[in-house]
Amino acid sequence: MNIFLLRHGETDWNQVGRLQGHTDIPLNQNGRLQISHAAQILADLYPDIDLVITSPLSRARESAEIVSDRLAYERKDIIVEPLLIERGFGEGEGLTIAERKEKYPDDIYPGMESLNDLLERARSAFERIIVSFADKENILVAAHGAILYAMVTAITDGQIAYGGEKVKFEPGSLHLIRYINGTIEVAEYSEEKSAFY
Repeated sequence: MNIFLLRHGETDWNQVGRLQGHTDIPLNQNGRLQISHAAQILADLYPDIDLVITSPLSRARESAEIVSDRLAYERKDIIVEPLLIERGFGEGEGLTIAERKEKYPDDIYPGMESLNDLLERARSAFERIIVSFADKENILVAAHGAILYAMVTAITDGQIAYGGEKVKFEPGSLHLIRYINGTIEVAEYSEEKSAFY
């Protein structure tokens, strides 16, 4: 099973470093271009997507729809998975980097989802995908930076550290989880390469 992880495209809040979390901010025009580019990579190199799953937030949903349109995948067949919603950042949401550093220098925001809860949710989302859709070979998951970082951390038992330097989920980026008989490989995926970590 190949699970392609797509981080949603840029939003106006991404552009200014404002923390989004559960706040439902739409893609901006640059974000739509980023996702169109990712869709083209998939169309050129891996067009046979059997299933598209998305977070319920609009920036991820629209990203899933843009890719689906490019791959002739029916929008009505996109599955919305609540477990893929972005990490809740509580009172940190809406603040810029400078505002967060001033108000919460330890990066702990009142009301935020704990890292342990996030990792558990990410693992549950992955397990639900591989169990519920075991008959699918190529799956696209459109979601958010924190939940995607948490997923690769959880399924590699911490070998890929959450928020570490090894994997970078930039807006519009594609990564690949290759799951074969319980073995997991994680790769960056682009038109230039498919490089495994």
